Amino acid sequence: MIYTDSETEKLGFVDIKNPAKPAPLGAIDLGGEPTSVAVAGRYALVGVNTSPSFIAPSGLLRVVDIKKQVIVATHDLAGQPDSVAVSPNGRFAAVVIENERDEDLGDGEPPQAPSGLLQIVDLKGPPAGWTLRDVSLDGLADLFPNDAEPEYVDINRKNIAVVTMQEN
Repeated sequence: MIYTDSETEKLGFVDIKNPAKPAPLGAIDLGGEPTSVAVAGRYALVGVNTSPSFIAPSGLLRVVDIKKQVIVATHDLAGQPDSVAVSPNGRFAAVVIENERDEDLGDGEPPQAPSGLLQIVDLKGPPAGWTLRDVSLDGLADLFPNDAEPEYVDINRKNIAVVTMQEN
């Protein structure tokens, strides 16, 4: 089992071969707050929030070799990640970039720039060579069309991503 620990900024591993006796297998530092993890073959893909503030969101996609428990690649994201998913066939990953709003600014009401988006990761070749593509979600919502705030993503067997826009 692989889990995120946002408070300590770590990714943890647990042996659950015997569910009645889970055994810790260690944890690694991620250099930021992990928000989500998904598995693609031998790799864990971790969305890491590195934002210094709400108006300057930033994030990373850390690719971790599960067996060795080491980061083998890092990709810059377009902002603060919230959810990561891997397609059932392992060809793609999707990361929703929420760029959450400041709850203390304007009573926390949207819209607040910058808007969120979806990033598609092509899982072709070694992790350091993976490429990312941006998909704008602006204009889709009726209420706040320029502040999507995507929250969760999943991918079905036809490689169609499903994205929730919780605040929208």
